[in-house]
Amino acid sequence: MKKALLFCFGLLLLAAAQLQAAPANVNFTSERGTPFNLRFDGRALTRGGARQVHIDRIVPGVHWVDFAIPVGYGRSINYRTRVFLDSGLETSYVLLTRPGFAPELRKVAAVPLRGYGPPPRGGQGGYPNSNDDYYYEDGDVHRNQPTEPGDDTDSRGNYPGGGNNGGNYPNSNSYPNGGYNNGNAYPGSGVSYNRVLSAQDVDGLVAAMHRQSFDKDRMPMAQQALSESAIRAEDLTRLMKELSFESAKMDLAKYGAARVADRQNLYRLNDGFTFSASAREFQEYLAQQR
Repeated sequence: MKKALLFCFGLLLLAAAQLQAAPANVNFTSERGTPFNLRFDGRALTRGGARQVHIDRIVPGVHWVDFAIPVGYGRSINYRTRVFLDSGLETSYVLLTRPGFAPELRKVAAVPLRGYGPPPRGGQGGYPNSNDDYYYEDGDVHRNQPTEPGDDTDSRGNYPGGGNNGGNYPNSNSYPNGGYNNGNAYPGSGVSYNRVLSAQDVDGLVAAMHRQSFDKDRMPMAQQALSESAIRAEDLTRLMKELSFESAKMDLAKYGAARVADRQNLYRLNDGFTFSASAREFQEYLAQQR
């Protein structure tokens, strides 16, 4: 009897540990294909504009999200809100940017991650945005919702605690309750982008790398280009062939593999190596990442 009780207790502890360890994923997409730049918990994730961003293996809970939305003539609207991400779910949001209306982030879906069951019922799956949405335009901060009695926002729309800054945007360095800056992500977390380097971009990058004499100068150029964009497997192979040493080719292949848009063609990266042993090592690396 005692053994049976201990066994059941062990199963309960195992289930509780798995539930606690379940990460969260999130997708942000613009409704009309409008490009945006994104900061997640203070961490800049895009540069140059993206229409869709995927972040995986995030610590569940409350997170701050900042969007910079271009509106023409070199101007942009900065929109700040916060989201609640449930453990074990991949949550999708759509950024609404309609003429004459303030930006809005709308939750459209939440599906269980593979290997994790649905979350417990009650109190999960959303976070009230009524007093946490702000957008910044032409030097003023506005709330998406009307100011309510007892609110700590003054009539000029200043952010709470803004002092005498007179309409300045909320302090971008202040991100309470979770954040990438505090290591609030699971190991192996990553970000993906829907902007794929064009053939012209790749040609220019290959030419720029070719003009350099050493791999130590070529590698940063390739990594910078890939840090904000996806790339096709065939094009990443071209970049690998511009490197002289096998170790540098391996480093670039591992760095770029997560950013390959046509992942069914990852095998093509084998052609970027000089020796077959390197290709086998890379395939073993990919198998470990699955």
